[in-house]
Amino acid sequence: MHIVYEKKSDRVIVEKLPVTYIMICCCTYKRPDKLERLLNNLCNINYPDIKTEILIIDNDKEQCAKKVSEKFKNILPLHYVNEEQKGFSNVRNRAIKESLHFGASHIAFIDDDEIADNNWLINHVDFYEKFKEVYISSGPTYKKFENDYPDYIINNTVFSSSSSKQLGDFKETCASGNVFCPLNIIKESNIYFSEDFNFSGSEDTDFFSRLKNAGYNIGWNYNAVNFELVNDERANVRWILKRAFNNGYSVALVKFSKSKRFIKRLVYICGKIITLFVDFTVIILSLPFGVTKSLNAITRFVKNFGKLAGVIRLRVNKYC
Repeated sequence: MHIVYEKKSDRVIVEKLPVTYIMICCCTYKRPDKLERLLNNLCNINYPDIKTEILIIDNDKEQCAKKVSEKFKNILPLHYVNEEQKGFSNVRNRAIKESLHFGASHIAFIDDDEIADNNWLINHVDFYEKFKEVYISSGPTYKKFENDYPDYIINNTVFSSSSSKQLGDFKETCASGNVFCPLNIIKESNIYFSEDFNFSGSEDTDFFSRLKNAGYNIGWNYNAVNFELVNDERANVRWILKRAFNNGYSVALVKFSKSKRFIKRLVYICGKIITLFVDFTVIILSLPFGVTKSLNAITRFVKNFGKLAGVIRLRVNKYC
């Protein structure tokens, strides 16, 4: 494989490969109805004139996704594998390894609770080919509510997908629910999803930030759209606050997973304590302005509390 030496940063990066074989990967765990909805969606989207196949990676040892996959084996060019070792990172790493085994040049991730826009994959490929300095195409995931819900649910910041970035702007990291990249940069850099995040989440934030730091630019591609369908399971205050806490906790895990500097941790902890006092004040002041503003203020408080809990939890784990 041809290697390109980047003098400015003293890094060795592999060349940007042409797209010759795409593997669409969906990691799933005990959500057969949502998986079937996604596969029905993938039957109807537009595909580039490039070899494209679909890989289902089932993280359930009872293989509940296997029957769903078999329904589509004569409709879609589909592969099914079972990854019994539980964990977000384990199942995503299996997706990468299987894609490499099949000989794919590029991988596209989409979650089992999402559906793709008709030109989702075409727009990823077009973007990748147009923006020469970008290796990883990161698209938005917009929320679609399946039922009518109160404004304080629909307008909660947890469900926001807005971005001020322009097409082609670089990003520091991205999510794995809507992303497209060449497999050679993963193989040659030996960067995979870290098992440290198997059960905490944010394995994707950590993974793509390490690829970015290795010299592989991530580009914002607002044309490659998919949608996360939100139902009663998520459209409620309990789920919103749980998601906010987990998001904050995972942010702290990623931020300090490799850091050993005590002072940096201490400054972060003190800063978050101050932030929590400010957030609590904002909650009190927001009460006269309605439920939407109040819940958003509470959500921000819970997320920052999650960040504080995350960095403290790391210190506990380190010395136990």
